[in-house]
Amino acid sequence: MQTAQTLNEQAHGFLDLVAQEFNTKPVLQEELKSSQGWINAVIGMKSEDGLLEQAIVIQDGQIRIEGRIPDNTNLTIVFMKGADVVEQLQASPDEGYMRILRGRIRTEGNTAYMGFWDYLVNLLLAEDQQKAVNAQIEEHRKDNLRLAEKVDPSVRTERKQRNKELLIGRKEDPGVKYLDDPFIPQYHIDDFPRLARFREERLNARPEVCFEYGKLVTDFYVKHGYEKKADGRPWEPNTRFAECFKYVMENRKPIIRKNDLLAGSYTPNPTLGMVNQPSILGHYFWGELRTCSNRELEPYNITEESIQTLHKHVYPYWADRNVPHWWSEAYGYPLGLKIRERFFALSFAKAVYAGVVSPGFERVLKLGLSGLEKRIDQELKSDAKADDEKKATLTAMKTGLDAVRAYTRNLAKLAQEQAQAESDPARKSELEHIHRTLQQVPEHPARTLDEAVQSLMILHISTATEMIDDAGSFGRLDQILQPYFEKDIEKFSDKQDRDKYIKHAIETIGSLFLRVNTHWPLTPGLGTWMESGSPFNTTIVVGGVTPQGEDAVNDMSYIILKVTEMLTMNDPNMHARYYPGKNSRTFLERLCEVNYITGATPAIHGDEAMITALSAHGDLPMEDIRDWTPTGCVEPSIPGKQYACTASGNVNLAAALEMAMNNGTHPLMKWDLGPKTGKIEDGVFKTFEDFYEVFHKQCLFLFEQLVIGDIQLEKLENIHFPEPFMSSLYDGCIEKGRNITRGGAKYNSSGITIVGLTNVVDSLMAIKKLVYDEKRINFAELKKALDNNFAGYEKLHAMVKNSVPRFGSGNPEAVAMANRVTRMTSDFFRNKTDSRGGQYTTGWWTMNNHTVYGRVTGALPNGRLDGTPFTPGLTPSPDASPNLLDNLLDVAQLDPETLDNNIAFNVRIVPSSKDTLAGTIKHMADYVETYIKKGGMQVQFNVVNTDTLKDAMAHPELYPDLMVRISGYCGYFTKLQRDLQLEIIRRSEYGL
Repeated sequence: MQTAQTLNEQAHGFLDLVAQEFNTKPVLQEELKSSQGWINAVIGMKSEDGLLEQAIVIQDGQIRIEGRIPDNTNLTIVFMKGADVVEQLQASPDEGYMRILRGRIRTEGNTAYMGFWDYLVNLLLAEDQQKAVNAQIEEHRKDNLRLAEKVDPSVRTERKQRNKELLIGRKEDPGVKYLDDPFIPQYHIDDFPRLARFREERLNARPEVCFEYGKLVTDFYVKHGYEKKADGRPWEPNTRFAECFKYVMENRKPIIRKNDLLAGSYTPNPTLGMVNQPSILGHYFWGELRTCSNRELEPYNITEESIQTLHKHVYPYWADRNVPHWWSEAYGYPLGLKIRERFFALSFAKAVYAGVVSPGFERVLKLGLSGLEKRIDQELKSDAKADDEKKATLTAMKTGLDAVRAYTRNLAKLAQEQAQAESDPARKSELEHIHRTLQQVPEHPARTLDEAVQSLMILHISTATEMIDDAGSFGRLDQILQPYFEKDIEKFSDKQDRDKYIKHAIETIGSLFLRVNTHWPLTPGLGTWMESGSPFNTTIVVGGVTPQGEDAVNDMSYIILKVTEMLTMNDPNMHARYYPGKNSRTFLERLCEVNYITGATPAIHGDEAMITALSAHGDLPMEDIRDWTPTGCVEPSIPGKQYACTASGNVNLAAALEMAMNNGTHPLMKWDLGPKTGKIEDGVFKTFEDFYEVFHKQCLFLFEQLVIGDIQLEKLENIHFPEPFMSSLYDGCIEKGRNITRGGAKYNSSGITIVGLTNVVDSLMAIKKLVYDEKRINFAELKKALDNNFAGYEKLHAMVKNSVPRFGSGNPEAVAMANRVTRMTSDFFRNKTDSRGGQYTTGWWTMNNHTVYGRVTGALPNGRLDGTPFTPGLTPSPDASPNLLDNLLDVAQLDPETLDNNIAFNVRIVPSSKDTLAGTIKHMADYVETYIKKGGMQVQFNVVNTDTLKDAMAHPELYPDLMVRISGYCGYFTKLQRDLQLEIIRRSEYGL
């Protein structure tokens, strides 16, 4: 065992070598300098066992190593044990990430400086680190080949055959007026060469790290000041934010991709680019600027210019201006932040992005920016008693409108220049049409489908820029665009002309989809594990009912579904609302056919269950409730009226269960965190109700910390990200003179999601049945088995796995337990109020957090082993039942009022090769209809067999577009983190 002296000598020696390299080599010393001067930092290193303590002092171009951590430390790297230092250095990339997630290494303080230090170390150790990456890639390649060695290569043709034969539709929905066959089976992707080419380019593209946004915001604040103006006067937050937004929009590069029908791009790379937002996620990426292009998971392209701009100009300015640092400074390093930094129990979305929203884009389509500005001017004129905040907010909204105008003017000028220079007559005509369109929208109301879609594109880019790289949902796109479609097509009386226009409409919507999919999140290495394969999730929904309660399905519903079928893209995130008795069976069958062809989309929502859930809030009119849209992954909000912040945070429910079983201590983190509620070994839980009450207390403790942290972050959002332009798109903000972060929207709420429901419910059932009801084991023995990951307790493990009724098995008691847990959770959050006066809602979808939290959770009483994934969303466990109907009916029995932030229910189905297409779709539709009629809220199918997934792991080059539903979002299977790939393979596979 190493002594403290030996360990510190070794650490000091290594760090001193690093220091000497930078102190003696001018080319390395230059890396310590930014455009604003030397980058100074003090970084501590210590271990919780007291064996290690060192400090790295970087000051005025020199590095020195000290044996004690000074008080002015910017960041401390904390190892659980001194020996973890060496083990971390020797770990493979995956092992290193696992050690971070499992608490072997963590940070205290400003994480931006961790990125800075990693960047410096990588300059010296990049070659060795790349060898480790390459070795891991090769190891995974061999493992994947072994996994697929028994797979018949013929599986590679099955997916390609799915769209060779398409169903013929029936014209049943009253809103379908112009499509002779609503399924539009006469078209395939090959009929749209432009779309096919863009799709191919996108699928083969590697994302590029773009510095444009980061440089522009940095340039603005370096010149004008951030905390105060350059002249020392205080900034009003709305004004500061709007002026910066305008500067960015005026100075960003206008892009019209060659041969595209739509103008505009999120980044200078029109194929696949990433915005670099320095105060939110950018600083986490600092350390990977020179390694991201060669990492195993989601490698990025990055130019030397980008590296130099970000390292020397952007990141240093924002090192002390980032959300986690602001949070710590404002609230004295609060407990919520400390929990977040350890990854095991709570996640706060507002620490990494502004929020998942559904803006009122439609109001700009109807009013234009000019009409919106008139409303603002009227409010300023009519309210003689307006306070200073209202005046500043409304003025900032107008500045935001000017920002969008400036960007549109630049695009229009570019379209005109390109048209003048274009020699091809067809393309010249398209560019002239784009120029005319940009002269109309978004300044004035849209008159045609082309104008409406172009306006939406500009608005989406603009809100993505203002919202810190997250643009929100398009919402009910079929309802928004149908009036323009009808007006356009009515101009044609000849069938041939109408058919030609329908084809044009399909290509226009396809262009919108492909534009949206050129925008990709910038994700550091650890983030690729935590949000593996997730796009921005620009949600679109079709179908459901109108605000008046009538069938909302129309021509555009089917056109959008046609585009979804042809492109098979993971973003936009496609959804459909289905209301039995209102929407036709034909519509449901088309949803199932598209899901079958794409393999993973759209997700299907039970309209009635969601309307019931939202009706329980009491303050929402039924007409607005019926207009709900999924947002982000699956979460409901009312577009343009409700600032819902639907993904404000999440909780690992299993962490509360582990704390209940360990007297408030989290066993993996070895942290006495929760209330002291008693030890199992002392026999204090005489009945199951005694233990459930303790579990309840630990849940409430974590829930409370989530609410406290979320409110703290919302208050910081008021100061740093007030979003005045976005606010102008919401009912209520202009009239109140308050931005959306200050409660300006007509309705306000915050959404929480709970991770691990099925695993916890099954665990509670195991405790209840085996320990208390049947008395087959004693609680202390069960806990010993869990502490040992069931090693040496194999018989007990088999008993737990095989003798306990599970949620999804058709057992009423298990369903009752699930409802008890969801009711307990909902009751807590529904009685809490966010900083905007809104209610909290509870959801049961997980993104990829079911694998993230699974990695940091020990063995559970349901038989799940240490470190293995939970089930996604609230999907029943794979061994719950061999009968899909049991799963469907159990989930359908959950009380919708406790699921008001929606659910993600994953089902993997594999049609038989003997099934006809019509038969397959009929069976799928039968299952969905039964589920929804019984009260089901949401279901999402993965239509892919295990052999195909294994073959894709072994031969990813053959499956660039193999798409799967994770939990609320779609990802390309071959781009997912390996643990997540294996979790999807382990999901239940049901035949039809």
